Amino acid sequence: MVKADNNKKDNEIPETKETITILKSEYEALKAANDEKDAFQDKYLRAHAEFENARKRIEKDKADSLKYANECFILDFLPIIDSLEISEKHIKEAKDFKAVQEGVDMIHVLIQKFLKDIGVEKIKALGEKFDPHFHEAVETADLKDKEEGMIVEELKPGYTFNGKLLRPASVKIIKHGG
Repeated sequence: MVKADNNKKDNEIPETKETITILKSEYEALKAANDEKDAFQDKYLRAHAEFENARKRIEKDKADSLKYANECFILDFLPIIDSLEISEKHIKEAKDFKAVQEGVDMIHVLIQKFLKDIGVEKIKALGEKFDPHFHEAVETADLKDKEEGMIVEELKPGYTFNGKLLRPASVKIIKHGG
């Protein structure tokens, strides 16, 4: 009987060794999986931190862009202001109003060039057919020798900015019978 018990114990030992080997193998697999999970967790946390830093940096850049967006505009406009100040000084001392008029005309040309350079264009109105997309009729005239709907006077100029209407031109148009 003892022998049988020994056999039984011998049978149990291999099963226990096998079980221990399996458990060790499973433990190593779980440990490796846990290490891999920790590595992924670390990568996730780093990526999340980088994303947040990038988001904050982009928000700051956007705020700075908005804050300083008009810097070039202002730098380009300063010479016009300088010219106005010089002409103002000369107007006070002027005896020749033709020279004053020429100075004002030069400033007007500078302003028109500046506006064109930034994408602002004056809407052509006088002599054109009325277009409600670009013109606002504020007065009418009944002139029989002109076609109805033609613009005969521009009361206030209209402007577009990069093709988008900023302000319609206020105009006087021909309207027959009214």
